[in-house]
Amino acid sequence: MIFTNLINEFKKNKLLFNFLLSLFLLYPISIVFGPALIEITILFSSIIFIYYLVIKEYSLSSNFKERNFILIFLFITICVASSLASENIFYSLKSSFFSLRFLLYFLIVFFLLKYSENIILLFFYITSAFILICLIDSYMQLILGFNIFFYETGQNRVTGLFFEEKKLGRYLITISPILVGIYLLKVKKEINNKLIIVFTFLTFIFFICLFTAERVSMFYSGFTIFILIICAYKISKKYLILVLIPIILSTSIYQLKIYKFDDQVKNTIKQITNNKSEFSYPSKEHRAFMITSYKLFKENLLLGVGPKNYRNKCGEVEFKGIKNCSTHPHNIFFQLLGETGILGTLIYIYIFFLIFKKILFFIFFEKILDPKIFFILPVFYFLNPFLPSGNFFNNWYMAIGTVSLPFYMYFNENKK
Repeated sequence: MIFTNLINEFKKNKLLFNFLLSLFLLYPISIVFGPALIEITILFSSIIFIYYLVIKEYSLSSNFKERNFILIFLFITICVASSLASENIFYSLKSSFFSLRFLLYFLIVFFLLKYSENIILLFFYITSAFILICLIDSYMQLILGFNIFFYETGQNRVTGLFFEEKKLGRYLITISPILVGIYLLKVKKEINNKLIIVFTFLTFIFFICLFTAERVSMFYSGFTIFILIICAYKISKKYLILVLIPIILSTSIYQLKIYKFDDQVKNTIKQITNNKSEFSYPSKEHRAFMITSYKLFKENLLLGVGPKNYRNKCGEVEFKGIKNCSTHPHNIFFQLLGETGILGTLIYIYIFFLIFKKILFFIFFEKILDPKIFFILPVFYFLNPFLPSGNFFNNWYMAIGTVSLPFYMYFNENKK
């Protein structure tokens, strides 16, 4: 059935459009194979899409009504202005100006989603199949010590198809909510059965995330399950008992010391309690990054020191006894404060406030099940200022953090 739909969808389109469609359907796979493949995918998709805009005179105005798109464009414009005002103009400009490619890719995906409902389901089934391969590979590495390519980490952590890079957890907690949202909205099945299937799926992801050594991803995978339980609770209170399963799982793994998970927990406790002498969150090193960002912000209150310039400027800030230099300050808020100034930070705060408000409203006030909440979660994980984060202007991090946006925009516009 799925294969037939795929063939029929490709049969009715011209070759160029099918190439664009193929790039989109394979986009989640390209994220795994690295930034270079992401860039190639976006480049060719953009060229084809511009062709449709210019030659075929496809109109965006009649098909795109999302005001937040303008807000994102304004933010990128401020980032470009910040780069132009910085000391390392061209180095910074590579990150700020070329962020427009992700904005263009939002439009491309939105265009494809509007084109046919079959495309949404094809994306769901192809991506689900690949996630299943990722999970099989990861569990194989967990149990046997090596993945399907016979790669061994040798560091008591599961990395799966990402090999030596600690990205598996971030990838799973970003793609899985998109699949959950599509499944709950588009797949025809009795709702209670769907909730149980989704819970099982997310539990398998939560379990493997515990062994990725990515502490933030562990938390986010648990939070995704929490949101699902809230969804289920709105249908029946009996589903509240499901919250015990991830608690029992993580406690059992801690007690059994599988993959030295207990050491990760103990090290985390030591880090945030300053070796159990006092509560210290964030850690001293993270505070050093934040203070450094704040001092850089004071150099240019309006526009900051320029995107991706923290690494170039942090050495100018003296700090005794604690490392305060890195490629980025490991916190989205302080990175944008130091690198884009008050103008960029205010837009960031406003966007994050809108997302946070939607999540809180869903948890405490929404009386019905609204699966669109799952498309917001990956963006929330990307922008959350309360936990350590990656480099905002890193192309892989930006690609993974924004991939769900077009889906939310599409389903939000087509609420029926």
